[in-house]
Amino acid sequence: MELSQRIDLPARANAAGARAVAPVAADRPIARGDGERPAAHDLAELLKAALGPRWALLHPHIQARFALADGQAQAEYVGDMQQVRCTRLGALFARLIRYARVLPHHNADDVPFRFDVEPLQRQLGWIKTRTYHFAQEIFSFRSRMTLSSDGELLERFGGGLGMRVRLEVLPNRLVFVDNGFFLHWRGVRLPLPKPLWPGRFVLVHRDLDAEQFEVSIDVVHPWFGPLFHQEGRFQRMRG
Repeated sequence: MELSQRIDLPARANAAGARAVAPVAADRPIARGDGERPAAHDLAELLKAALGPRWALLHPHIQARFALADGQAQAEYVGDMQQVRCTRLGALFARLIRYARVLPHHNADDVPFRFDVEPLQRQLGWIKTRTYHFAQEIFSFRSRMTLSSDGELLERFGGGLGMRVRLEVLPNRLVFVDNGFFLHWRGVRLPLPKPLWPGRFVLVHRDLDAEQFEVSIDVVHPWFGPLFHQEGRFQRMRG
């Protein structure tokens, strides 16, 4: 079952229910009152810190999608995953790590999807919540994206799984690609041996216009080939 075309990027060093895993208390957004600044930092600050000078190369529409206006506590994106695909092996893997709720095991078309991003309270970072409205279930999960002490972008999922993330800026695109996986527990990171990696993860955010953008997600295993493919069209909610 051919799911997608592989995306090759240049190497760069250092660069079941509706219930989601809740962040720990220290990661919750700052409490706000009427008239107060809605967050400790703008969402775009994380991307600026991770990209460095390459931030200026990022399409202005993409830059604007991660900006919080006064009175906004988070950015909310809605649309449809036009395709959600996984092979039998991919579905088996998704079921095996269902405790982490990272990947759905369904195959479906035109799935209503919502993606929320909130700033962390005590450090530069995001809480990301994704919700798929499948006919069989609502599949929702959270992750926490931060910068390490050496400036590397890290994403931590539930169940102790984490991913080092490399960003690439291409024309009209921002690309998130894994730079290796790890296990995390109480602030300790343990690199996951390469044979245990789920595969090369690539997420492409492609700008369409000031309102709309496309997202594609692919997971390709070095031995078993494509395991997961998703693609959809979205827009940011106003207000």
